[in-house]
Amino acid sequence: MEKRPGELKYPNIFRELELKGITLRNRIMQSAHAKGFHKKDGITNNRDRYYAEARARGGLALLTTGNRLIHPTSNTFMRGYSYGYREEMVERDRAMTDAVHSHGAHIIAQLNHFGVNGSTTSMDDYRVLWSASNVKSPALCEMAKAVEPEDMAELREGWVRSADFAKKAGFDGVEVHLAHSYLLEQFISPLFNKREDEYGGSLENRLRFPREVIADVRAAVGDDYIVGVRMPLDEMVPGGLGAKEWVEVGRQLADDGLIDYVTVSAGTYHVPQYMIPPADVRSGWLMERCADLKAACPELKIFLVGNVDSPGLAEKALADGVCDMVAMTRPNIADPDLVRKLRDGEEDDIIRCIRCNQGCIGRLFDGGPMTCILNPTTGREELFNENTITDASDPGHWVVIGGGAAGLKAADTLLRRGHRVTLLEKDQQLGGQINLILKTKRPSFAKISKDLERSITKRGGEIRTGVAANRDMVVGLAPDGVIVATGARPDTSGFNIVNPSVDQLPGVDQSNVISGWQAIEDPDSVGQSVLILDDDGTRYVAGLAEMLLDKGRSVRIVSRQQGLFNRMNTTLDLPVMLKRLLSAGLEFTPNSWASGIDGSQAELFKIYSGEVSVLGDVDTFILTTGHLPVDALYFELKGALENVHRVGDAVAPRRIEHAIYEGFLAGLEQFDNWSKYIEPGDLEQYPSQNA
Repeated sequence: MEKRPGELKYPNIFRELELKGITLRNRIMQSAHAKGFHKKDGITNNRDRYYAEARARGGLALLTTGNRLIHPTSNTFMRGYSYGYREEMVERDRAMTDAVHSHGAHIIAQLNHFGVNGSTTSMDDYRVLWSASNVKSPALCEMAKAVEPEDMAELREGWVRSADFAKKAGFDGVEVHLAHSYLLEQFISPLFNKREDEYGGSLENRLRFPREVIADVRAAVGDDYIVGVRMPLDEMVPGGLGAKEWVEVGRQLADDGLIDYVTVSAGTYHVPQYMIPPADVRSGWLMERCADLKAACPELKIFLVGNVDSPGLAEKALADGVCDMVAMTRPNIADPDLVRKLRDGEEDDIIRCIRCNQGCIGRLFDGGPMTCILNPTTGREELFNENTITDASDPGHWVVIGGGAAGLKAADTLLRRGHRVTLLEKDQQLGGQINLILKTKRPSFAKISKDLERSITKRGGEIRTGVAANRDMVVGLAPDGVIVATGARPDTSGFNIVNPSVDQLPGVDQSNVISGWQAIEDPDSVGQSVLILDDDGTRYVAGLAEMLLDKGRSVRIVSRQQGLFNRMNTTLDLPVMLKRLLSAGLEFTPNSWASGIDGSQAELFKIYSGEVSVLGDVDTFILTTGHLPVDALYFELKGALENVHRVGDAVAPRRIEHAIYEGFLAGLEQFDNWSKYIEPGDLEQYPSQNA
């Protein structure tokens, strides 16, 4: 059979791999990751099935489910996880595993217990956390009970029961979770294990309970069934286990002869930025450590996880013998057809992950189900698929005004459905606010506009840059429909909801008061001493502050929040940025706001006490206090044409995921408010009912 273009370009990626009696069709997998799809009752549902099936259809060789909990004490910090110990899972899982197998892929169930890193209050009752010792969680600061012998027997039973149900449900194997500072790692790691019995002290003792669990699971599923583990390569915490110690753990587990593979990872809840690293952590950062593990355990299949975000890097890792498979987990969240496109020579059409952590882990921490900010179909595959994203019944000519994220996504989606599209952008460069982001050390965001521009051009869309659209121009194009995506502008009033009676902050009309956008566009115009009034709390402000600190400015942030950048907690880049900014000398005044600016002084008040102080010798005041929609053209066109709609920040300034999602819906011509929204539970029906 003639090889496909990607098979020639990436020969190591497209080599088969034998694993315990099954043949994996290539070397790309998706490692276990939480999805939050089980809000209803913790049982596998259509959302799981269609998500997994899309990636199997898209060419992945191996998928691993995330965090199937093995015991009622494995409480998490949110709803949405699945319960592997419940027998109802067998029937529900079977629809998912059958769907994956029907497309030539394989699937493994990960079995886990959160230990102390859960929550006692996330369920409908109150529960106790179990751990190796009486220790507090680095996540929620809750105390755990040190498990007793009878508890450990129950836990082993939970792993066995869950493994048995997984095998009956058609999974190709099970993965025992020894990483991410969950229960079994809590036994292994001296960060958590303070025991003085036979399960504490030496490494041999600390490994005893995980080994017992693995042995029980192996006995339950038999010798001909796949059993693997997920294991860190470095805890990345002072006092924790480093790479050499974890390589020794891997060697000892390999010597036991009970496991078939290791999926590597890193970090703990002390340093979550290393568990799911943002783009600030370099691509392929675990390759060297993984190579050491592979050298120590040559008989084990080693699966590499660690910011492998490009096919070239995956090919290199495989060619160099670093690992046997490469997990491209977030890239396959962003594009379920990644492997197929790679194989078929459509690499330029891949939706490239930017490792922003906003739609995947960020939404989970916000309490929602996982998706991807770049791909609105992710997590919604039953609703948005090849049967529902169809050609337009009456193709026409659409004009899209604005070349930011919302406008680009709308134009691309309209073109994919067979419409003709003219896109008008007032600037010489596409991207809108993305171009501001790129000036703040976030180069991965360039992929968004580049990928969409390439797709629009490929599909015959007309892009006109440097064109400031107006009413007469757009009417003259005689469009069948118009989408206005003109974005937002900074609110320069200094208004803050904590002082709602003051519509405009006194002094904001001074020449030394500018917006955050102005400062990013022209940082050299900013004076030496800077005060940022921050009512945004996002990476936008953190990036602005870093830019100015890098240029030698002294920077103080005043915020009504209690901590810096409160909206960065969920994307795991907050620790990275705090380390950089605080090391560079950033100063912070919390729980405060300005009541006025006068020359080089700002009068500040403490929100809770009302105490007033004066901060002087400020050269430049920067407002990051919000944005307002640029909507004048929309209202002009609305009065002149019939089929006019607006999306993204032109409706109300929000985040980039809102802009892309609304652009997508606009491209589908879904404008009706009664029907375009997904009601709670609509995507969580059972596979056996709606397979």
